[in-house]
Amino acid sequence: MNVTLQCVPEHQRSFGLGIQWIVARCLGSIPGPILFGQMFDLSCSLWQKKCEGSGSCFYYDNEHMRYYLAVIALVFAILTTIFFFLSNWFYEPKAVDGNVQIEIKLDRVASSSQNTVMTDTPSSAPPTPGDAIQHRNPPSFPSQ
Repeated sequence: MNVTLQCVPEHQRSFGLGIQWIVARCLGSIPGPILFGQMFDLSCSLWQKKCEGSGSCFYYDNEHMRYYLAVIALVFAILTTIFFFLSNWFYEPKAVDGNVQIEIKLDRVASSSQNTVMTDTPSSAPPTPGDAIQHRNPPSFPSQ
């Protein structure tokens, strides 16, 4: 989840997390029970016989079941490790530019509707009082 939050742009993070959980649920909920059921079927030693085919398992070989479940857990752990290192290898962080540009759209201002662009460039000089943003109409508070 932390990787998704770092890789996806901020305005798409909720969408990215939603897609991540959908994929995780689909990959865990659908093939998981089928795969583990197959492992149980492989470790069955004695099947019930019915007229229309085989029935349920009467006796499981615990040694085979232990082996199959350990192998499947190990395979998924190895795949997880491989995909983790591949994602770490191919991830390219975004280059951070020294200039930050902020665009403020003033659509709901009653006096005028205009766009203002502010640019912040890093400098070593401390800010002066003239650098502060001045309000055109300072807020007025009712006197008590």
